[in-house]
Amino acid sequence: MSQGDLFGVVTPQLRRGEKAVWTERPAPMARAKSRLKIFLFGIPFFGFAIFWTATASQSGDPIFPLFGIPFLVIGAGLLLAPVWSYWEAKNWLIYAITDQRILIIRVFPRHKVESFEPGDITRLERTTSADGSGNVIFAEEERRGKNGTYMVPRGFYGVPEAMRVEEAVMKLRNSGARG
Repeated sequence: MSQGDLFGVVTPQLRRGEKAVWTERPAPMARAKSRLKIFLFGIPFFGFAIFWTATASQSGDPIFPLFGIPFLVIGAGLLLAPVWSYWEAKNWLIYAITDQRILIIRVFPRHKVESFEPGDITRLERTTSADGSGNVIFAEEERRGKNGTYMVPRGFYGVPEAMRVEEAVMKLRNSGARG
């Protein structure tokens, strides 16, 4: 998708008088690498699911091995997380910074637009590779799990010219402080 096509996806999401300052698609491989921990967890999970299902099938009971199917599906999903993230970044995910907010747009499997106002920019952290690409984290989201709450970093992953993107986010954050 060309830069013009990216603006074509972003433009319908803009408010009256709002202007897109920057749009980009994440680097697919960087996005896939961000799911490496999920993949690594999936290896023993899927392996044990195979072992358990195979062992249960030896029991002689035709129903007992069926209980392993959900765990096989979950394990396969964990193993495929980097592949899904790669395809999502390559085809369906668009990042944008406007003069009023930050947008993360997913166009598949359902159209979803996440919007971050200047006041939502609570953290600013950049990691950069030798070629200047990198990640720009601008917020944290609280999530609840079995063991309580935990924070999930939110931001742009695998963007070219990460320093330029960080500067645009900083400018947006500062404009919200004045406004």
